Amino acid sequence: MIEIFSLFLTLGCLLIFSNLPFNFYLLKKYSILNVTYSESMLINIVVNCNLLLILSFFLINLNFIFFMYLVGMLLIFFHFIKDYIKLIKKNFFLNIFFIVIFYSISLIIIKNAYLDWDGLGHWIYKASVYYHGGEYKDLVGLPFDYYPHLGSYIWAFFWKNSLIQNEYLGRLFFIFIFLVAIFSLNSRFSEKFSDFEKFFFIFVIIYLSTNFFLFGGYQEYFLFFIFFCFSNFFVKFFLGKNINSSNYFPELLILFTTNTIMWIKQEGFFYFIILNILFLIHAKRDLFKKFIFSLSALIMLFCFIYIKNIYFDSLRFNDDVVNAETFKNLQFEYLFTKIIIITKYFIITFFKYPIWLIILISLLFLGLSPNFFDKYKFVLSYLFLTFTFVFLIFLNTTEEVSWLAPLTLNRIVFALSGFLIFICVDFLNKIKK
Repeated sequence: MIEIFSLFLTLGCLLIFSNLPFNFYLLKKYSILNVTYSESMLINIVVNCNLLLILSFFLINLNFIFFMYLVGMLLIFFHFIKDYIKLIKKNFFLNIFFIVIFYSISLIIIKNAYLDWDGLGHWIYKASVYYHGGEYKDLVGLPFDYYPHLGSYIWAFFWKNSLIQNEYLGRLFFIFIFLVAIFSLNSRFSEKFSDFEKFFFIFVIIYLSTNFFLFGGYQEYFLFFIFFCFSNFFVKFFLGKNINSSNYFPELLILFTTNTIMWIKQEGFFYFIILNILFLIHAKRDLFKKFIFSLSALIMLFCFIYIKNIYFDSLRFNDDVVNAETFKNLQFEYLFTKIIIITKYFIITFFKYPIWLIILISLLFLGLSPNFFDKYKFVLSYLFLTFTFVFLIFLNTTEEVSWLAPLTLNRIVFALSGFLIFICVDFLNKIKK
């Protein structure tokens, strides 16, 4: 019983985390941005991830950080209490549906409270350092200490601020952000859909995207969430018809989003570059604003490299960017054989994660529209850049591809699907129309 109560208490902590500092009603009152409540939650989670990233480099008590969140939330809640009551009543069934799904997935995690390979192999060590009051320099010497740490820090944050302080309560963060992302699609559905139809399709997307193995300490759902946020913010603020180019907050939001991805996993360094290239190519902004954006992104990139050099002597990856395998790939027959192997496991991955089949079907159907290229060319750029990058990873690895690809490719490709989930809703809207 105490574990169930702890679960709901952790849900309360997560809701606080997703409602500050840019409270929905404050945004509505003082901001020119037109966002839904669920989009305000996405914004807050991204901003708070960056805030916790900064705090992770200092010796600051995790309970104190949460106490400050709690005080801020209570002040805002009581100030807008009437608005919150109206919001809860208006979305009563949606809220119940969210709680039921969150509770169901969380209960399975709690019942099977074990960590899987990578979670047990190195992510838990970083989380334990922060849980026990350590700081960033204490990560040096841990297994795979050069791996990014943000996911582990947030894991430790909610672990420390839970009632019974079991580590799996910290991992509920990954379930929460995944569900917030998918539920935010509710506002993207056409008004022609009934609430029941919306709930049904949201459930289907969740069902097809859920892999309990990845909740065992992996970071893929965190990456999934960041990709989702980027595409959501990008479409809303940089591709719409009524874009306010004098407001720089959307640019800051995109920078916060891409900055976060660098500190989650090793490949995040390259995802950072890819996402910012997408912005520069496709965002509806003038050259000066893109120049300022590029400069800001470069500063973030150099800060990342600088910090890695201070603590770990260099920006390290599992394989050198140029190694013996790079030159072996110059042999056509050898290169062709590896491409065939990688392609095979790509196809297997699409069947292992059915959400990819829905995405691909949706793209094919939408591709029949005469304005498809103009509307979705940024999606095509994303697919080209990310899939090329993934191919290059496996072509350049010194590990045996036929051994490594089945172990890791499916997780990488799943995380990339977060960017494309909205395509499924656009497909459904097109059918309904």
